[in-house]
Amino acid sequence: MRTLYLTLALLIGGAMDLPGTAQDCSLSFTTPLFDVQQEMDVFYGTAVRFNGAVDSLRMNIYKPVGDGQTERPLVLLIHGGGFTGGHRNDLNSLCQEMASMGWATATISYRLDFYGTWLLSSPWAYDAAEVVRAAYRAQQDARGAVRFLRERSAQDSTSVQNVMLWGFSAGAITAIHAAFVDDPAEKPASCEAIGDVMHTGNSYPRPDLGPIEGTLNVNGQSDEVLGVASFFGGFLDTAMISAPLDPALYLYHQTGDPVVGCDHQQGLWGMPLGVGANYPWLYGSCVTDMHIQTLNPAPGRYQYHQHSGNQHAVHAPTSVYLEAREFLRELFCGVNTQIAELDMVDLRVSPIPSSGLIRVDGQADDRVLETTLMDLSGRMLSLEAGHGRFPFELDLSDRPDGVYILRVSTENGQATHRIVIAR
Repeated sequence: MRTLYLTLALLIGGAMDLPGTAQDCSLSFTTPLFDVQQEMDVFYGTAVRFNGAVDSLRMNIYKPVGDGQTERPLVLLIHGGGFTGGHRNDLNSLCQEMASMGWATATISYRLDFYGTWLLSSPWAYDAAEVVRAAYRAQQDARGAVRFLRERSAQDSTSVQNVMLWGFSAGAITAIHAAFVDDPAEKPASCEAIGDVMHTGNSYPRPDLGPIEGTLNVNGQSDEVLGVASFFGGFLDTAMISAPLDPALYLYHQTGDPVVGCDHQQGLWGMPLGVGANYPWLYGSCVTDMHIQTLNPAPGRYQYHQHSGNQHAVHAPTSVYLEAREFLRELFCGVNTQIAELDMVDLRVSPIPSSGLIRVDGQADDRVLETTLMDLSGRMLSLEAGHGRFPFELDLSDRPDGVYILRVSTENGQATHRIVIAR
């Protein structure tokens, strides 16, 4: 695995709440803790399909119960299926699992399908433009879903800042284009009005598909997102990714994926019967990574997990999903360029490493309100009040050897420090 995700983010990430958020950053967001409330088949709009019919679009929403958060981080999950199949219900279990960890989640349906050849229906494509147009409609729907969820943020107790996308295959392609296509000039030419589909004895018009953001739920809310987790997706053009890397991006791909290639390859390149013959070429994660490396993204903005394999799947879902959740969590609860502004309190901890007894020192006239001890996932281990003024001692002799995070809150602010217990 290659990554730009700094060890520093693992050592002290999750130990502080970033300004403007109301997530509970004592939560790891990786451990099931809560019961889950679900709201199924929520209608979020209508949109015109490839053949002129109208689609009713729905989503399933999941929220933790009893978490106490007023602005939960929100993850919108997008299923795969080659833009011809799949269903939002495919991701119900993953949504429920993440909601039990403290996330608010939603899985969406989006417009599917495109014109096939005169002889074979989809997934055989009439031409590459048909597949590009299907992906374009999907990313328009995803943007409309984001705006819909932002508008009801008070109802769901979700953050309007910390909204993220998570997609698989066609859903990953949808997610990354919804997130990174931010200039009208990036609209593909094939999504303008183009020549009709000509089947024997019939012609089918292909009108302009409208603006990149679509027209669904244009309600004054933004469709921008904080980060994207893409599992075996690809870009039509890596030029849409520029520095600084915004939104943040997590990529996962197997090197020999036969459906969405990891390199610059035609869609469905490894599938039989010529099904991908008319598909567009995509930049998979292997070559996307090469481009992103040239941008020198800031710490915590990018992570790539490359696995040597030939499957269109996640080889180890438990560990890979944990990694992706930790990456997304760091975007709103972790270390970033504001760290110098956040640590407003002079804090000194000794000795490091320690056998268990820790001396904590700071500004003599500053009163200590509380101390919080956390593990590296951000899970709170203990909370103590009443230390008075600096210096004071903490007895951690009952803690096993390892690395911990100490957060000290005072009248003047707060600071964090890494603690190492080693005997």
